[in-house]
Amino acid sequence: MRHYTICFLFILLFLSACNNNSPKSPFDFPANGKPIFDLTSTKTYLPQLIIPFKIDRKDSFLIIRESSRLSPDKPPIHIINQHDLSYYMSKGVLGYGPNEIADAHVYDPGFSDSTFWVNSVVNKRISEFSLYDTSSLSSFEFRQPPSMQLVTKLLLSPDSTFLGHLSADAYNFVSFDKKGNRIKGYGLKEPIGGMLNDGSITNNFLIAQVNKGLFKRDPYSNIYVKASLYTDRIDIFDYDTKEVFKVFGPRLEVPAFKIVGSGANLAPAFTTELDYGHREICFSQEYIYDLYGGYSEKDYRQTEVLAKTIYILTKKGEMVAKLNLDRSLISFTVNEELGKIYGITTDEDRGIAVFDIPKELLNKQE
Repeated sequence: MRHYTICFLFILLFLSACNNNSPKSPFDFPANGKPIFDLTSTKTYLPQLIIPFKIDRKDSFLIIRESSRLSPDKPPIHIINQHDLSYYMSKGVLGYGPNEIADAHVYDPGFSDSTFWVNSVVNKRISEFSLYDTSSLSSFEFRQPPSMQLVTKLLLSPDSTFLGHLSADAYNFVSFDKKGNRIKGYGLKEPIGGMLNDGSITNNFLIAQVNKGLFKRDPYSNIYVKASLYTDRIDIFDYDTKEVFKVFGPRLEVPAFKIVGSGANLAPAFTTELDYGHREICFSQEYIYDLYGGYSEKDYRQTEVLAKTIYILTKKGEMVAKLNLDRSLISFTVNEELGKIYGITTDEDRGIAVFDIPKELLNKQE
């Protein structure tokens, strides 16, 4: 009997040790056994960039969008040659007239090799720009009808419809037809901080605001990603299968917040000392690249450091590697064919930082 008791205790100890060594999340390094790389960069300054805020890639070009604080007489979009970082042309006219944009908040690669789209959140327009003509105005625009006025971020869908984020909706991903009619929602919003998804517009809005962040479309597949700025949550929506893959981490707890205001001005408020979570997402043929913050607004104001970590995940949220950067970025994009990462720096003289992707990661795909 004593022999069986001792064996049973050994089994319990073994299972406990296994559990302690198991990754708590995909972001649990080194428990997950995934590689970590330290990257160094070079920086290029372009005088045409005033307050560069977002960077994406299309064909052989980098597409850089300016902050909403830009003077209205300056172009909000810049197109840069990737191979030598030379200036190619500017795009966009700030305004509310035909084919003008009020901001260049959300980028969509579109489904054409020669154009890209920008979703202006302020004046509710999705505008198409050519990579090769010299016009500053958009070549085509879709104006959101009244039924879509509460849609904060809208992207194109492969079947000529739209997929958007609607804060007041019960779902994280909502599809619309060409006329702006709601078709269906995907990825039900989950209770958070005592707020239930009870069908009320107020709770839907508050849950969305706690989990607010970016909304991006993968140009290589029909994958859409919503990544949270504060709650360290990534939702990956497969448009073909309608599956939603949820990824949590590195932080697993919901940060403390207060509900402030009243009526239509009700909103959650976070402290300026709370570290930012997922700040930017971009895609390659195989992977999702995730720029993670880890620094607060207070840190940023004091040190100009905002984000110096990139996680690489599969398109189902499995961890591949972690990249430690020598320079802080506010936005980035990748070109695995060239083996490069391009980012907008956060220092006083913002420019384009270029990192080499580790060959070990590129070779994994061959």
